[in-house]
Amino acid sequence: MYQDALLLYLVQKFCGERTCSGIYHLLKGKKSSQSVQDSYLFHVAPFFHSCSELSRSCFDARIEHLQRAQLIKPIDAECTRFVLTEDGVKLLDVFPENRLIPDGLKIIDQINEEGRFWLKLQLLVQTVSALCQGQSAFLPVVRQPEISEHVRRLILSGPPTRDQLGRIVFNELYQLFLTMPDDEANSLSALLSGWKASGLTLDQMAEASRRDALECSILFKSALRRMMNLFVGSPDQFPFLSRLLIGRQSSLSKTAETTRKLLQTGLTLHDIASKRHLAVSTIEDHLVELTLKKVNHWLSDYLSTACEQQIMNVADHLKTRQLKPIKNHLGERVSYFQIRLALAKNAVSGRKVVRINEQ
Repeated sequence: MYQDALLLYLVQKFCGERTCSGIYHLLKGKKSSQSVQDSYLFHVAPFFHSCSELSRSCFDARIEHLQRAQLIKPIDAECTRFVLTEDGVKLLDVFPENRLIPDGLKIIDQINEEGRFWLKLQLLVQTVSALCQGQSAFLPVVRQPEISEHVRRLILSGPPTRDQLGRIVFNELYQLFLTMPDDEANSLSALLSGWKASGLTLDQMAEASRRDALECSILFKSALRRMMNLFVGSPDQFPFLSRLLIGRQSSLSKTAETTRKLLQTGLTLHDIASKRHLAVSTIEDHLVELTLKKVNHWLSDYLSTACEQQIMNVADHLKTRQLKPIKNHLGERVSYFQIRLALAKNAVSGRKVVRINEQ
């Protein structure tokens, strides 16, 4: 099953360096500095926020299944960190990589906005469908005032008649779906609601398509990211729907973006913490995020080339990307912050994570 291959892949990528909770938080898209950095450090960024509806109970049940099937084995007494067994490696090796990681999933530039974008798209399609049936009163699938207002303004700025509006939305969606693999287009369209036609849940889609829910979620996210990428890159081809993305499109979180702007004025890390009334550790998190997104012109102020090389040499020697062993080895010569910066910089440069069981 796809879900087993996906979890085996992530266990292999995390190489026993993080607990299963780290994998779960990655799939859910937990917006913590740890989860974001891990997604780059272990080269699994496409899977961040890819299965946002996954419950912890379902996740734990699949991990237990993999352990009972002797496809993974624990490497700690608490049974929270795992590596693949020989059978697990064999099973993963025969699973097609293009099915495991659809190309659209790798488009992560708009990943911070995809949740809001999906809410706007859902509400727009439902609203236009109702209007085309002469109905202006219905139970909306999204009830967030900010989302509702954005969709309302978009519709009011559109064509003068409901029929024209419906044709424009239909034609642009149709052209979008033509750019996608059929299974992705079908997955996204099946989740949309219309007038007296509720969108499927992921579980319903899984049953209808004979896939598991995780694969349906991955296909949906791949389609959604393809769509957003087209809106950013070719807005003229989709002049109406691309306006769903009008506004903030930075790959940075809003708070990291604020820190970036203050850095450009020449303020130091401690100056920014004081000005924003935030802990220094929080600003450090922002600088690590900036490094992961390659917004790092300021990096030499906090991490020299010699210090970076020293940290990475120790990380490779110890065969780890965990902070504490590296810090214990280097002692007071470096700070935890410098270790995080070095690991982040090298993660986005493509430096391979050395697995703990490699010799």
